[in-house]
Amino acid sequence: MVSISHAPTLEFQSRKSMEEDIIKSLKDGNVRMIAICGAGGVGKTTMVRRIEDRVRKEFDEVVTVVVSQQTDKTKIQNQIAEILRLGLSEKTLDGRAHKLRTRLMDSKKKLIIFDDVWKSFEPEDIGVPYGGCKIILTSRLKDVCEEMEADKVIEVQVLDKKEAWTLFREKSGDSVDDLYLRPIAEEVVAECKGLPIALATVGKALKNRSIKTWKDALLQLRGANPTNFPQVLENVYMPLKLSYDFLETESEKSLFLLCCLFPEDDDIRIEDLALLSFGLGTFEGINNIEDGRNRTYHLLERLRSRFLLMTGRNEEEVKMHDVVRDVAIFIGSKEKKGFLNVCSMDSSRNCNWMSVEISNIANANFPVGLDFSNLRLLMILNSTYSEFPEGFDVHVICLKGMEELTVLYFSNQNFQSLPSSLEFLKKLRKLHLENCEVKDISIVGVLASLEILRVWRCDEIEELPANVGELKFLKLLELRDCEKLKRIVAGVISSLVGLEELKIVGCFNKWEAKGNVSEERNASLSELESLSNLTCLEIDIFDPNLLAQEILLSKQIRRYRIRAYEDRYLFDAFKAVKKHERRIALHLPRDVTVGNWIRGLGKNTQSLELIGDGSNDFNLGEIESLRELVFKNCSTVEKLMNASDWKFPMLEHLELRELGELEEIIDGTIPEGSNSFQNLEYVVVEDLLKLGYLWKSPNQNVSLVNLKLIYIRHCPNLRYLFSMATARSLVQLLSLEISFCDTIEQVLWNEMESNTEASIIEFPNLNTLRLFYLPNLLAFTQGVETIKFPQLIELEIEDCPKLRTQIDQCPTGMIERLLVRNRDTIEEIFRDDGNRHIIFQELYELALGDLPCLTTFYRGVESIKFPKLKMLTIENLPRLNSFVPIDSEATHDQNSLHFFCNKKINGKDIEMKDLNGGIHHFKSTKQNANEDENKDENNEDEKHEDKKQIEGEENIESSNNNRM
Repeated sequence: MVSISHAPTLEFQSRKSMEEDIIKSLKDGNVRMIAICGAGGVGKTTMVRRIEDRVRKEFDEVVTVVVSQQTDKTKIQNQIAEILRLGLSEKTLDGRAHKLRTRLMDSKKKLIIFDDVWKSFEPEDIGVPYGGCKIILTSRLKDVCEEMEADKVIEVQVLDKKEAWTLFREKSGDSVDDLYLRPIAEEVVAECKGLPIALATVGKALKNRSIKTWKDALLQLRGANPTNFPQVLENVYMPLKLSYDFLETESEKSLFLLCCLFPEDDDIRIEDLALLSFGLGTFEGINNIEDGRNRTYHLLERLRSRFLLMTGRNEEEVKMHDVVRDVAIFIGSKEKKGFLNVCSMDSSRNCNWMSVEISNIANANFPVGLDFSNLRLLMILNSTYSEFPEGFDVHVICLKGMEELTVLYFSNQNFQSLPSSLEFLKKLRKLHLENCEVKDISIVGVLASLEILRVWRCDEIEELPANVGELKFLKLLELRDCEKLKRIVAGVISSLVGLEELKIVGCFNKWEAKGNVSEERNASLSELESLSNLTCLEIDIFDPNLLAQEILLSKQIRRYRIRAYEDRYLFDAFKAVKKHERRIALHLPRDVTVGNWIRGLGKNTQSLELIGDGSNDFNLGEIESLRELVFKNCSTVEKLMNASDWKFPMLEHLELRELGELEEIIDGTIPEGSNSFQNLEYVVVEDLLKLGYLWKSPNQNVSLVNLKLIYIRHCPNLRYLFSMATARSLVQLLSLEISFCDTIEQVLWNEMESNTEASIIEFPNLNTLRLFYLPNLLAFTQGVETIKFPQLIELEIEDCPKLRTQIDQCPTGMIERLLVRNRDTIEEIFRDDGNRHIIFQELYELALGDLPCLTTFYRGVESIKFPKLKMLTIENLPRLNSFVPIDSEATHDQNSLHFFCNKKINGKDIEMKDLNGGIHHFKSTKQNANEDENKDENNEDEKHEDKKQIEGEENIESSNNNRM
């Protein structure tokens, strides 16, 4: 074996933790294969080389093989054999594999690295035995890692801003620190968006170049057209283009290119992509919108697994890395010979898709009268809300030469009516209007081929034109948040017999009752009976009395969102923790009845929100698929559910508010072996004045293995939350907050107080604990001396004067915020855990106040350090002498609290700046009656103490460290 040393690379914190995790896994006997995946150029190979160098001494033999796209098994065998100095004369793949396997199964410890894997393969087939070797593979395809059944998959992300600048500066040289060059260099780095290959390539190419070259490079990077920047084309664009070329279907490639039409850094709604694709006819053999949407989700998941796309702000959005977007634009405009035109308006007549920003229409030079005979998609955007160029009139947009156009998308436009030339678009299948000031859309009635009409947040529209009812091929009608829309002519909706999806949300509050024959008739809910093809229904009903009607809905409805309320802001908080396909939110006053059509939908709903005294009549026992339940503001409900009727074990989110008569959630004992609440993740209980407990004890039969968050507020009769038996199941609990519960004495009811096994409680994943205004809280549980929070990040305890429980084995390396106020009996916050020198590695805020018995912060230690502390508040601690014992003589260094905390402070506010610019506020008020009585006698002593304090301040502020 020949030891290969790689060139030293910069070490980044974001990479270091991953490397440590991989090295640790290599020592784990249960881990056979580790996969490192990420986008092209993100640094996978660099990472695996660093790991190779670090672990080489721990393995007798290390073999690295570059697999590449073809996955030639014979070639892989030859590479391994060559490194092992093993001759392979066998003719067959199996024969060669047997010889390799025999060699690799000897007593030596081996690491095999497969770099750049594009297709799944079985290592055993080429002679690499799982049992005899550790395997690491790198791939830009996550699904390949999963198909190869890697025991551990590590995803490598882009660098953060600080790391990106460090790498770029290392490659481009010290000249970037020049006063004139630095601003341009920072813009260049911003264009690279943390992608290591881009940062390194661009940095090397610009090293020692003139400022004019830097400016030109920035222009090319922004324009996604680095034709005069060959290093970027070769080292950045081509590797990423390879990921595109490797996509298996044209549908995937089309969807990928579609994403680059949206503005840079945009969070792209998956629904937009699905409907754009459907309008373009991207998916062969798919004729209905629901199937097209499902296909879109599937393909986007594949694109994400190849790191060509990222998840956006939520699971319903995707995002494109800026460099990847530039490559997509380059592919569409250059490689596909003008297929795509993004960013600017020019006379490129051959493009199929065009996306243009209003801000780029300079001097109203929108191409007028040109022959765009191939154009099928046109997006006119205004993401920056720019003013229209002077003299620009949307009506000069001549669509006559765009007869092949199938998709037209307007966003953030201030025109009041649509272009009259819209009438020439005989093949238009999709029209999207969003945030447009348009008032009149009557021209859409002439678009005979229209299948999708979406109108979003167009606040000037007052009426849906009657001729919309003539669109016989319309499959989707969506009117969302058009606040002035008050009129939908009766008969329009019932005329759209081909409609598959109807969404009228946040607008139109004039649904009429069935059988109304007034002259100015509006649409009625009974018109829904004509829509036999309807699969999706989303409507708002502003009059809950309309719920009593009986409507025969299409049996094909699979997705729905029904809201009924008098006040449109009542359900502003109606935001599911997870977006469910079937949701109902009803405001039901006491005298409102609910028709069978609502009850029928309710039986299959996934998310249900009920408000009002009439909610008690809604039969929860009929629902089997419920995942989210919000029940509030009902004065008639005493028990939410009978244990014998419990039929929604899939429940994930439970929220109960303002139920003044509710005494218990479940009436009766849940049967033993029940799976009730096993999927529950989120519990909110607020303003339940009579609630005595969440679940009965001792025989609760409740396992909360997936519960992550508990929020309890203003339940004055609540005695405790859980039994000890239930508490042991809280292995996933992340956050616990209890406030304004006057009666609660213990969080957990200890049914085995005499059992020594109950002397320790551990919440293994709890990271946030907040206890506020609990006047009678004595302890987490009686008879338990030790409570462990190994993952605690944030701890707040305020106005819990009787709480005696101490915190043992605090995770000093993780905790970030610690606030303790008004605990009358506590003498120390933490106890000695055997470690004499404590470092609160991540703590940035510490507040202690109104603790009359507190004498020390951490008893039994010699030194405490807070390297990241930004805010420190100390108030009304009359017995506090020091954070650590006053006789401690540990060496003081720049982060030690000894300097400040071994001195008493009387009635002074000290403001002190630290190295990082943080400001610490210290306030300690000595409340001592004797001092008050002798204030005049001790005046001189106070002046002397003031002088000492001022001198202390001056010493502190003059130091270049973080002493306190």
